[in-house]
Amino acid sequence: MKHIVVLNPKGGCGKTTIATHLAVYASTLGIHVALADHDKQQSSCDWLKSRPRRCADIAGIAAYDGEAISGEYEIVIHDMPAGVARSQMSIASACDKLIIPLTPSPIDIKAALRFWMTLSNTGWLDDDKIDIGIVANRVKANTKYTQTFDSFIERIGIPRIATLRDTQNYIRSLDAGLSLFDLPPGRVAQDLIQWEPLMEWTGFFDIDDDELDALLQSEALGFDGLSAGNQLADNYPSASEAGRDEKLVSFEDMQLEQLEEEMSLDEFTEVEY
Repeated sequence: MKHIVVLNPKGGCGKTTIATHLAVYASTLGIHVALADHDKQQSSCDWLKSRPRRCADIAGIAAYDGEAISGEYEIVIHDMPAGVARSQMSIASACDKLIIPLTPSPIDIKAALRFWMTLSNTGWLDDDKIDIGIVANRVKANTKYTQTFDSFIERIGIPRIATLRDTQNYIRSLDAGLSLFDLPPGRVAQDLIQWEPLMEWTGFFDIDDDELDALLQSEALGFDGLSAGNQLADNYPSASEAGRDEKLVSFEDMQLEQLEEEMSLDEFTEVEY
């Protein structure tokens, strides 16, 4: 059993977004995955309750209520709460991968600096056995603070494994118990490609680069492999460009299009005996 812990004591940085998307990605590959919600706000559990039945199955664990992890899961994704970092270190210490979501704001950077000091004092930053990475979340291009944000990540020495742009696609999908991986790939292709470096970094998904590219539909953007994710991390679209893209289709139309694709696929694969 492998464990991925999504941790940052600062609230509102996107822990649940990342945890749920990792769980969906694993489930679409047929991996037996559980999503452990450690937050008393129950955001991950609420998301699971609203998840359509047609979607790939994900087991929910109410860790916030003391529910133990029982079952033969291949991967457990831990959605950690905001709060004192030291109180969560016992869980994080047993993880295989530790993901730190970080958003570009002065308040978040100050909180991240304190968290970095905690990790440093515990010796985690010098431990080769602990794999830690940062996901830059809700990043808007062409803003003055982006340079400050990028500089901070470089100084603390924790590798940036992915950059996710600021888009309403995440809010719309999570509200319906979905993720971007549940939507028509062509509609959210520029967002899906930004997840590729993160999936590669986890190392838990037994899938080669060609299959990964096909799953994430990276060819729709004309990019290739891990370099595609890195290229978009350096050249993510501006907020105005993202807004123009998202006005082209409503979220309801995305869901309808996805259902039509699935129904069409079912009809195509039907075999008469």
